[in-house]
Amino acid sequence: MDKSDAMPPPTKSQEKARSSLSSDLNLFSANGSLGATSSGGAVDSGYESRGSIGSPETTEPNVSASLGAVSSHQRLVDEAHCYRMDHRRRGKCIIFNNKDFDASTEMNPRPGSDLDAKNMYDVFQSVLQFEVELFHNQTTMEMLQRVAKVAAENHHDRDCFALVILSHGREEFVYGRNGFVKLSMLIEPLKGNGCPSLIGKPKLIFIQACRGEQFDQGVNVSDAKPDDERPTAEKSYKIPTEADFVYAFSSAPGFFSFRNSTRGSWFIQAITEIFKKHGTELELMQLLTRVNRKVAYDFESKSDNKEHSGKKQIPSIVSLLTKELYFTKKK
Repeated sequence: MDKSDAMPPPTKSQEKARSSLSSDLNLFSANGSLGATSSGGAVDSGYESRGSIGSPETTEPNVSASLGAVSSHQRLVDEAHCYRMDHRRRGKCIIFNNKDFDASTEMNPRPGSDLDAKNMYDVFQSVLQFEVELFHNQTTMEMLQRVAKVAAENHHDRDCFALVILSHGREEFVYGRNGFVKLSMLIEPLKGNGCPSLIGKPKLIFIQACRGEQFDQGVNVSDAKPDDERPTAEKSYKIPTEADFVYAFSSAPGFFSFRNSTRGSWFIQAITEIFKKHGTELELMQLLTRVNRKVAYDFESKSDNKEHSGKKQIPSIVSLLTKELYFTKKK
């Protein structure tokens, strides 16, 4: 090296500043980029479609390169701000898989829904360690009765509760085999005044269903670049009765959800991949944000009907949680 190119040795003050900066950096998490495989999709109303696009990512400052490498799973976690997940049992998960419907509803069958049900069963049982109950083609009354029954159970030794609904839907409704029911009616028994043993515990609601008839046309992202090539002490106080719920909808309000007859819905495909990879490592909002990204960037419809081709989808997260939620592994 020529002398003119050599860097002078750091002074003591520079070394001290660098050491301090390195120490501070250990408080932060540097999340790796998410590798994802391309997938096809189909409209959840029954239209068959397929297709994919590359998974882009926005350019961000390379903090770890300039300041030193940080473990991808290092993070600042304050237990006071996390839900207790050390009860004896994780909790109950109820899955409603409504694939076939009475003729009176004029709703088409939902091919691919059985695969969605299997995937969600595997994720919640094998990865997240829930006790899962799966019910097929339930009437609205059966759905209401099953939720009321589980709400009447004693959840004191459980961490949380989960409900998964795979069906047709509209903005504020989901379909049973024989008609539709308002989502708020279905959820009502799980609220604090209806299920005391779940007060202060997270209640997770996952809904794969259309929320309207609009299609998302998508927009071009001009500054995106391709993703990498990896495979894919007790106190007495009041809390709101609506608190500690999180709703993960497959689409934004007013929009269609897409489903493939052989691979299942885009939303459930994404949940399956992300939760199997990171379900016991990342916080719930991180998991759901990655699900949003995968659906938004990795899927695009292609159909013989031009009106249904080239369409996009973005899931919607509505969080009323009051703490962070980590699915730490139970022994």
